[in-house]
Amino acid sequence: MSTDHAETVRRIYERWSRGDFSTVEAYHPEIEFEMPDWPEGSSARGVEGMNRAWRAALGAWDDFRAEADELIEADQNVIVTVNRLRASGKGSGAPVEARTACVWTFAAGKVVRLALYWNVARALEVAGVRGGEQRRPPADG
Repeated sequence: MSTDHAETVRRIYERWSRGDFSTVEAYHPEIEFEMPDWPEGSSARGVEGMNRAWRAALGAWDDFRAEADELIEADQNVIVTVNRLRASGKGSGAPVEARTACVWTFAAGKVVRLALYWNVARALEVAGVRGGEQRRPPADG
């Protein structure tokens, strides 16, 4: 797999780290979006459906940010195994931080599936990555 996919994910996370979740050009129009083990258990199809699911999930938070610390490439997937989420509770202002994982699946240069997991081991299993069978792209792209 080309590190172009990892670079696409890095660019998206650069925006997410600033709280900008508006990027859509990397997504296939019929993208599958899932949050399978999140409390909401959201899933959606298509860019508009994904945007609605994002808005619903992010609606409880102020200043929501996501940062990627580690990327693994596996076939057509890029797995973000240390995804740091930071936000503050809407109304309460209570700070929240969590470490999660995302599986980005590409086809023909577009993200065709984006799945967000609380459980990193589950994300790796879904992406077909085991133990030492990981290929990390260079840190500088």
